Amino acid sequence: MNYNAFVNPATRQVNKAAIASGTPTVASAARWFWWIAGLSLVNTVLIHSGSETSFVIGLGFTLVADVAFQAMKPIAFAIDALAIGFFVLMGWLALRGHFWAFVVGALVYIADALIYLNFGDMMPVAFHAFALFFIIRGAFALRSAITDAEMAAQEHGFTAPAGEPPATPPLTGAQ
Repeated sequence: MNYNAFVNPATRQVNKAAIASGTPTVASAARWFWWIAGLSLVNTVLIHSGSETSFVIGLGFTLVADVAFQAMKPIAFAIDALAIGFFVLMGWLALRGHFWAFVVGALVYIADALIYLNFGDMMPVAFHAFALFFIIRGAFALRSAITDAEMAAQEHGFTAPAGEPPATPPLTGAQ
């Protein structure tokens, strides 16, 4: 019998949210999306306050919007809000065990790196690659942990170890 703490012994349901939040590599990777969003917000504030300083991890999407629409700030802020909100959402969904959130977030972040590459700014491209390494590593760790839990759930005679309280049912949205 292969017991897995992320599987409810009564229902044999895999709790992907528990896997994501309970696996340090996955949780850390999901939080990278929040760092990206937060530092991009700081970049937006810096640009609109007249500062020449910015973070290399900031989004190229927001940088282009802030520069292109500097005279029309509401449009720049709307584009910034969409880009930053997207990465906040991807982090939230990734932390709830949605593998596709890692994939979509990483693909959009790769597209963002291409903006910096187009302008020949290699420091942000290098930092994008650094962040993507951890995001992709977390996605693979999530996929592996989910596969292990699914295999344990399908094993005949799956039960919690002696003395272990029965697991709680999985969260509704974590399927």
